[in-house]
Amino acid sequence: TPRPQFYDMGETFLKHLPGPHTKIPRLLGRMRSFIARRVRRNAETLEPGLPRDFIDCFLLQMEKEKDNPSSEFNLENLELTTLNLFFAGTETVSSTLRYGFLLLMKNPAVQG
Repeated sequence: TPRPQFYDMGETFLKHLPGPHTKIPRLLGRMRSFIARRVRRNAETLEPGLPRDFIDCFLLQMEKEKDNPSSEFNLENLELTTLNLFFAGTETVSSTLRYGFLLLMKNPAVQG
């Protein structure tokens, strides 16, 4: 829609104007802190053999790659990816996961 596109284009200009758009950074910050709390709770109760959700799987992969300095599996990426999945919408996420699983089933060597 035009409003979010306009906001993205003029964010530095718009932050000086009054309006509902000033709430966006605060709301995103609150959502990110909610996700950070959830990540901490998952990390405290993590059982390596029984991942419960995406966060657990990401945390397990972070542990596997903790010695790799160029790894993209870090807390910031976990929080931002979870936030993206939260906003992406059910249909988009399910379609993407379905396509990813199809590719993995067709190419088992990729699973490594």
